[in-house]
Amino acid sequence: MKRLALRVGVLTVAFTFFVAGLALAAPQSKPNGPWITPNQEVSLEGFESYEQLTAKLMQIEKRAKGLVEIDSVAETGQDRDVWLVKIGNEENTPVFIWTQQHGNEPHGTEAAIDVIKWLVAGGQKAQMILDELYVLIIPRVNPDGGELFTRGNAAFDAPSRDSRDCFDDMGNPVPAELDQERGVFSTTYVAPDGTRIPNYDINRYHWVEWSQSWQILCNPGLVTTSRHYDPDLNPVPEALGVRKVFDDYGPIWAMDVHNLGTSVINDDVDPEINRPGRMVIGSILWPTNEDVAPDVVDLSKKMCVVIKKRSLELGNMELTNYARVRTDGSFTRGGGFPGIARNAYGLLGGGSILVEIRGQGQKSIGMLKDNVREIMEVVLETTADGSLFLEEPAEADILLPIGTDTSISNPRLEEEAGESFEPE
Repeated sequence: MKRLALRVGVLTVAFTFFVAGLALAAPQSKPNGPWITPNQEVSLEGFESYEQLTAKLMQIEKRAKGLVEIDSVAETGQDRDVWLVKIGNEENTPVFIWTQQHGNEPHGTEAAIDVIKWLVAGGQKAQMILDELYVLIIPRVNPDGGELFTRGNAAFDAPSRDSRDCFDDMGNPVPAELDQERGVFSTTYVAPDGTRIPNYDINRYHWVEWSQSWQILCNPGLVTTSRHYDPDLNPVPEALGVRKVFDDYGPIWAMDVHNLGTSVINDDVDPEINRPGRMVIGSILWPTNEDVAPDVVDLSKKMCVVIKKRSLELGNMELTNYARVRTDGSFTRGGGFPGIARNAYGLLGGGSILVEIRGQGQKSIGMLKDNVREIMEVVLETTADGSLFLEEPAEADILLPIGTDTSISNPRLEEEAGESFEPE
């Protein structure tokens, strides 16, 4: 398979900070912001249903006259297909984008559809990309969760994580009630009758070696009693589908797109990097597992650098570092957990980044979708023209410092109302 060669004399991208007409607004609060009201029904009409998505992809394949091929890479618990869209010449350098691992995080899917259409339309930039790259896109990893609008999949026989024992990082036994972030990673589907049913959080099941997953190691007495504890068979088909694409095609980088909660830029940040008081549009991050190869981390950071630089050219886009750390240096999010996609595909040898875009419901669909599209397009463009590889990875730590924003909650909702939002 042809690999992308760095071009001599490739056009370098000059990075110029510019901040015109800074408005130092106060943090968003009621009545401003993307807040839903307590009794508001979240509209999903702006998002593709499974049937609509399937029909649209098949129509694109039919009209693209050999440029696009669509395959099913997994079948879900409710018998839906996880669609892979393959665009261009398979002899070119493969790259891989997927979205909506969490069913209630839909904006990336809409952006992915736009990017697919843009590539197929054959404009100058799109043609340049397809001359060099073989673009692989899974526009919706979690079609069951997308239909139910729940975080997890529809594996309704998934075990509850709070009933299992586990180990800490040193291999010492830890009761699950003291540490529920290990072992089985369940989320909750709330049925129409109010029943809370555990299902799998797909983004915790991309282990390099499933037999070494915490779900297996933490439950040695159960490895022969249930498919959920079979060391030879990861029980999450959607995660297996993503892994199959990565293993089959060997992309040089992978991009995983999610939605996150609401936060605002802190008042003490460098205004040439982010504008204080503005609402955060999204956050990005590279692999943070200590076993990821340095060259892989560098490539991942370069991807984050070109994304951040593009955001600085746009008036409505504030991007921050997704990671959060305590004063002792431990992560509260964005850590080194090896089963999460951002780290797993870095461990497997590909550049790997997480993209988190604000929003989950119908608020600001158009703007947020366009922001994701800009992110996807700039990484594709700079990979194809070679300028991505000329970036300085250390710039990522300057342009995306940790601790530049503060999360804020919806002032119109009770703290205990509904299902809580979980990141990444």
